[in-house]
Amino acid sequence: MSRTPRFFVENYNSEIGKYELQHPYIWNYEHTKREAAELYPYNGDHELFSIVENDRFNIPVPELRGIHKGLPKDVSNDIRNEFYNSCYENDYGEKKYLHTPKVYWFTYADMYIYCLEHPEVIDEETMDEKETTEKIMMPNPLTRLKARVDAFLEVTSEWGGWRDNYSQIRIVYWIE
Repeated sequence: MSRTPRFFVENYNSEIGKYELQHPYIWNYEHTKREAAELYPYNGDHELFSIVENDRFNIPVPELRGIHKGLPKDVSNDIRNEFYNSCYENDYGEKKYLHTPKVYWFTYADMYIYCLEHPEVIDEETMDEKETTEKIMMPNPLTRLKARVDAFLEVTSEWGGWRDNYSQIRIVYWIE
C-alpha cells in the first residue's frame, strides 16, 4: 500500500522573527507555469516512514530522537495552509472534511546527527526475501531526505548561510 508523504522544510528568519518555508520553484512545461518543488515526492518509502514516525515495530530501525508531535505553534502560513487543505477535499466547490493527519517535526540538527550515528540500517525486507538471519545492511533512508533538504537550502539560502543554523531549520511533515 502506497502512502503519500508531505514534507516541508522551513528556516527561522531572525530578522523578522518567523519561520519561512524554503522551497524552490520549478517550471512546469506541460502547464507553462511556475510551481513549488516537492521536498520529498516519493510514495511508499516505508523504511523512511518507520524512522520519521518512530514506528520501530513495523521496520526495526534505531530511534530518531527529537521528533515532536503536532503542528508547531509558529509554523509558517504556507505549511499551515497546506495542512488545512490536506484535511479537506474539494467536493463540487464545497470543502468536505476528510481526516486530520498526524503531524511531526524535527530539526535539521537532529536529522544530521542521526545520519552520522547510523549511516546504515538493517534491511529486513532483503533478509526476509533471502530467508536469512545474517544481518544485511542498507544505506540509512533518512540520508535521501537529508540530501533533498540540503538541495532545497542550497537553492533558497544565500551563500550557504543555512549551515550555521542547523537547530533553526526544521522539517515539518505528515504522511497520508
